This record gives sequence, C-alpha cells and structure tokens, in this order.
Amino acid sequence: MKKFKIFSLALLLGILMLIAAVWVYLENTAPVYSGEMNIKGLQKEVIVNYDEYGVPYIEAGNAHDAYFALGYAHAQERLFQMEMIRRLSSGQLAEILGSELVSIDKSMLALGIRDMGERSAAKYFNQIDAPYKEITQAYLNGINAFIDKDTLPIEFALMGFKPTHFVPADIYTTIGYMSLTFSLALSQDPLLTSLKEKLGNHYLIDLGMDSLSLSQNFPSEENQMLTSLYQAHQKVSELIPMPIWEASNNWAISPSHSKSGKALLANDTHIAYAQPSVWFEAVLNYPGFTMAGYYLAGVPFAVMGHNQTLGWGLTIFPFDNMDLYREKQNPENSNQYWVNDHWENYQIKKHTIAVKDAEDVVYDLRFTRHGPILNDVYPDVAVYGESPISLWWALHTMESESVEALYEFNTAQNFAQFALGIAKVDLLGLNIVYGDVEGNIAWWGTGKIPERAKHINPSLILDGASGKDEVLGFYPNELNPRSINPEKGYVHTANNAPPKVNGVFYPGYYYPGLRANRIAELLDEKPLWDIDGMKIIQNDHFGARDLQIVQNVLLPILPPKPEDEIFTNTLEALKNWDGKTDINSTGAVIYNQFLFFALKALTEDEIGEKQFPDFANSLLLKSNIKGIFNNPNSIWWDNINTTDQIENQTQMLNLAFDQTVAALAKQFGNDLNTWKWGKVHTVTHVHPIGRKAPMDKIFNVGPFPKSGSNEVVDKEAFDYNADGIYPVKSGPAMRLLLDFAQAEKALSIIPTGQSGNVMSPHYADQAEMFVNGEYKTIYLNASQIANKKTLRLKPE
Repeated sequence: MKKFKIFSLALLLGILMLIAAVWVYLENTAPVYSGEMNIKGLQKEVIVNYDEYGVPYIEAGNAHDAYFALGYAHAQERLFQMEMIRRLSSGQLAEILGSELVSIDKSMLALGIRDMGERSAAKYFNQIDAPYKEITQAYLNGINAFIDKDTLPIEFALMGFKPTHFVPADIYTTIGYMSLTFSLALSQDPLLTSLKEKLGNHYLIDLGMDSLSLSQNFPSEENQMLTSLYQAHQKVSELIPMPIWEASNNWAISPSHSKSGKALLANDTHIAYAQPSVWFEAVLNYPGFTMAGYYLAGVPFAVMGHNQTLGWGLTIFPFDNMDLYREKQNPENSNQYWVNDHWENYQIKKHTIAVKDAEDVVYDLRFTRHGPILNDVYPDVAVYGESPISLWWALHTMESESVEALYEFNTAQNFAQFALGIAKVDLLGLNIVYGDVEGNIAWWGTGKIPERAKHINPSLILDGASGKDEVLGFYPNELNPRSINPEKGYVHTANNAPPKVNGVFYPGYYYPGLRANRIAELLDEKPLWDIDGMKIIQNDHFGARDLQIVQNVLLPILPPKPEDEIFTNTLEALKNWDGKTDINSTGAVIYNQFLFFALKALTEDEIGEKQFPDFANSLLLKSNIKGIFNNPNSIWWDNINTTDQIENQTQMLNLAFDQTVAALAKQFGNDLNTWKWGKVHTVTHVHPIGRKAPMDKIFNVGPFPKSGSNEVVDKEAFDYNADGIYPVKSGPAMRLLLDFAQAEKALSIIPTGQSGNVMSPHYADQAEMFVNGEYKTIYLNASQIANKKTLRLKPE
C-alpha cells in the first residue's frame, strides 16, 4: 500500500512537471509585446507600441527599419498563416499535411501560380532601380529574423517542420493566389456548359442566359465529364485550408453629402471565415511617411489603408480572365492535339510532389497553346469521353506589377500620385474606391481585362481546335471602368456588374446587384452622412428581394389551413416578417428553409439529385432566383418526372411551403418562439489544425450567433440545405469607417483578433465585438493610444 502511494505520488508529480514544462514551452512561443529585444538586421532602434487589441504602431527612424519591424511583428503573430499561404499557392501542402492534400498540390502546380511568382520577382524585383526593393527586402528580413529566433508557434512543433526563409517570389505568389480566389471559371463554366447541353437554351432564359451559344457543342456522352470536372474542382476547393475571397462592399461620399464637410470612406471585404483572420492591422510611422493599413500575410504593403491625406478600400471586380477550352486530340497519336489546321505535340512538364510519410508523387502534366490539361489534374474527369480540357488564364501570360502598384498606393500623398498605381494592378480584378482630404472621391475597376471576339461567351467551355475562340489580347487600361467625382456625390461597389465602356460589356461572374442597390438606396435616403450612419449601412441585413418574394409571390398563393395549428402559426410568422435577418428573427428561419425546398422543387428534377446541392448554391442560381420566382410561366416549374401533368408555380410553392413547415417542426419542435435565426445561423472561425477533434476546442473560435444572410449588405454567406442549419461560410473580413475631418482616428474591426498564436491574448479578443457590430479605434500615431505596451527593437 505504501509503495502504491509513493508510486501514485511520483506519477502525479511527473504529470504536473510535464504540464508545467509544456506550459513553459507554450509561453515561450507567445508573441512579445513589451520589453527590449536585440535583433540582427536593424540599423537603428525601433519602438513598437501595441494598443489594447494588439495592433502595432511602429515608429522608426527610416523606411528600412520600419518595414523590417513590420515583418518581424507580422511574423510573430501570423507566421503559420504566411507559411500555409506560401505552401498552398506553391503546391507544397502534401509535404507537411500528407497524401490527402496531393489533389490540391496538383491543382496549384497546374495553375502555375508559383511559376508566375518566380518570373515576376526576376523581372520586377531584381531591377536595380526598383524603388520598393530595399523596403520589401527589409520586410522579408524581418520575417526571417523571427524564424531564426526559434520561438516558432506551436503549429510548427505539432507538424514537425521549420519554415525556410521567405524570398521575393513568395510575395508575388501570394498575390497570385489572391487572384485565383477571385475567379469562378473553374466551377461555373463546366456547370453552365453542362446545363446548356443537357437542358437546352430554353431552360436558361430565366437564368439571364438566353443568348448563350457554343462554338462547338459537346457530344452528349461527354456531358458527364463536365459534371465530373465541376465536382472535382469543388472537392479540391473544400480541402483548401485557407480562406477564399467571396465578395465585398465599399463606398466613398463626397464632402457635399457629408456632415463634417469632408469626404467619407467605408469598406468591408468579404472572405471565407477562418482563424486567424485574413487581415493584419498595423500603423507605420517614419520621417515623411504614415500608413494605417490592412496587410496580407507575407506582403509588405497595405492592401487597404489610409494616411492623413487619402485612403482607399476595395472589393472584387470579378471580370472573367480565365477560359476553358475543349481540345481535339489526335485519335492516332495521343501525344498530339489539333491547332487550326494541323496536329501539334503537347508540351510535357514533369512534376514531383513530396508527401509526408509517403513516397513522392511523380506525374506528367500536358500543356496546349492555351495552358494545362485539367484531365491530368483531376483523374476522375478522364473517365468520361476523350476531350482534353485546357485552361487559359491571364496570369500565365504576364509577369505581375501588382507589388509595385501596392507600393504606389502606400506612398501616395495625393490623388495624382495614387492614380499612377492603378494601371499597374494587372492580376487582380479590384474595385478600388478612394477618398481624400481635398474632397476627391473615385472608383476604378482594375486588372487586365481580356478582349474576345463578339461571338464568344466565356462563361462556356470554348472550342480550342479551330482558332476562332482565341483571346485577342487585353483592353488598354484607360478603357477599364471608372468614376471620378460623380455628380451624385458618392461611388459604391458590391461586386456588381459595371456599366458598359464604349458600348462593350465586360463578361464576368458578377453578383446580382442586391447589395449594391441596397447601399445606393440607403445613401439616397439622407442628404448628409457621418460615421454613425455608415455603421448602420455596414450592419444592414434587410433583404428586399427576399421580402418581395414572400409578399408578392408566396403569400398570395398560400391557402389558409385553420385546422393545422403549426401551419397557421408558421404562415402568420412569415406574414409578419420584415425582411431582416437579425438573430431573433423567426421569419428568416422560415423563409430560408422555404427557399431551399422551393429551389429543390424547381430544379432537382432537371439537374438531378446528386448535382442539385451544388447548383442550388451556385452563383448562377443565387443571382437569378428573383427572375424565376417572378415568372409564373417559367418552364422550371414543371416537374419533368411526372408525365401525366404539367405542374405550375402555385402547386410547387405550396409543396415547398408544406415541406418547410414539416421540416422545421421536426427539427425545432412546434414552439415558434424557439425558431430563431441566431440559433441556426452561426459563425465558427476554423483554424487549419482545428478541422478535427480535439484540436477544434483549442484552435477554433466560436460558434457565435450571427445576423445577416446571403446577399444583404451584412453578407454572411451560407449554403441552403434540408437541415435548416446554416454554418456561415464567409462574411466581412474587416470593416473600416473613415471621415477625413478626423483622418487620424478611424473605426475598424476584424473578425477574431490580430494574432494567429493561440497563446496570445489577442487571438480572439475582437470576436464578440465583431458579431455584435461593434468597432475599435485606429489612430495614425501611438500618442493617442491608452494603455499601450511598448516593445523596443534594437540593432544586435
């Protein structure tokens, strides 16, 4: 007995010592916010003041030291995020995460993002006279100095590797990945082509696609290949452990419509929720320079920001810069494809993917004149038919100047200087909205926009053999859409389609304009605006389209059922719905469940059970819901599986509403007081390591009830489903509100916190503020910070 007690005591003591050792180790990996630190690479001492939310205010004697300190501060909070983006865009995830990620690596290697990064760095960074070269390298040296201190975040220990030093090509590669997330061609083009070939043009009229034509139709036996290509891309996208850009809002208001008499600026970029958040906030000060900005992991210049004289925000300008081609393969020589009037050999590139705890994956990737053959990337696609599908992407044709463009924006002091950078934004389709202290407001659509022949519809898979569907080149930048100081007194964008330029409409994957229209509607309601009013706009979650469907389409055709209490109560709650999706709304629960069953009744018979969930949540359908619902004679209302009758709108919507009532009652019970939007619509910020238990309890942030919905200004996107539970996929990744009457004091918020280090007090300290629609203050210098912590970085 005595020996047992001694053994138990020793075991307990050993466990406590192990816990203590682990805790000491974790504490050693936590970010440092105060004290002094000697670092090799600095020229002079740098003071970094941290505010109460961990935002660094960097005060340096020169530009080199400011950007070195930024790199160091950024790395100690977000090094793992930097590494994951670098590996993802370079096709190197399987090396640390195993064989499950080989499909992602294959996709990224085929897309050639790393190749573009290497070419761009060689051309633009290695120029001796590049004005941004020294400070860019200083930023990278700051990151590398943190790596060399060997106090890496816990993720690296769990995965068992140490990152290599960062180099200039990593910056361009990250921007290339950012560009990829803007494009929907890989998912939408196969889907739309499949629908056209399967159903014909007459089914697409209500989807706004009545003028579709194909240069060459797909053989019917190959239609399954299109479905397989779409589903393969979707599967790969779901595996990507980093956030993808979704949408955004921004606007600027001229002084004539501002209570302060100065311009106003607002921005909220919409990106898939993840932990850590995408944006890192920092304020830089050195002689002659000030910038408060939002920084992307591994990129030295603010992507959005402001100083004393000007500021800018952005949304995605989703023009189509990516085409898919159906190639014609030589039936007698599988190494050749048809080019206009003759056979040519494929170009072959051998790739090797390192895989953790497994042998390397070695494979050949074929290229045509258009780009890589996707059949070689997605093996399942090759099963259906013989047609190789190739990818043309503008990124493959250029070396990017986007880093220099960001440098121009960051260093500009007036409108003319800022505008110089616009033409240099080549890869990224952005709606840049600008305001300044002089009262100027502006909007530019950026990026190199492909010029195509008039007969081409780039939303469909094109003919790769004849030479008739080739991209003709790019429009000159002066033909990009823009608006400078418009008479109406404001500019605004929300991923909506731009007006024609010289009679030309630029094709793209534009959102339906619901957010843009709502922003304009609200801005037109008042003659003068201030920050408090713009807060209300950013957090607005009224859905005009949804309320119109309920009031004008659904309610008039639903008969009363007084004998059915749950039906009657549900109908009454929907009648009382105000179109808003606040967390206590019952009507929002009913409507969104109804919308799923309505879309299912409308399209599943044509689309098929397997493909319906993807189609129901595609931009194609979401953008055109109103058109179908407002057309009682639409061909979609008929169920093609019933040959003895032709169903109509009234029948199908009554069926959908009955299914809605039954599903909600089964899921939540008969008490409608428990049917609350915040109960079914929640946001969880998932860390790459937190995808599986038990790490989810350590690394993930949430869940939180969240107001908002699909295509309201407070866009909190989710997938429609039969369960009626809607995890939020994406939403605002930051919010900025700025009045140039007080440029030194802006309002800002990010979804979780500044730090990606789980040991930091700033890992999730903004999360509850964010879901509650609150803001914090960002200053232009540290003298205004209360309760600051000070870290002194000294040359070693």
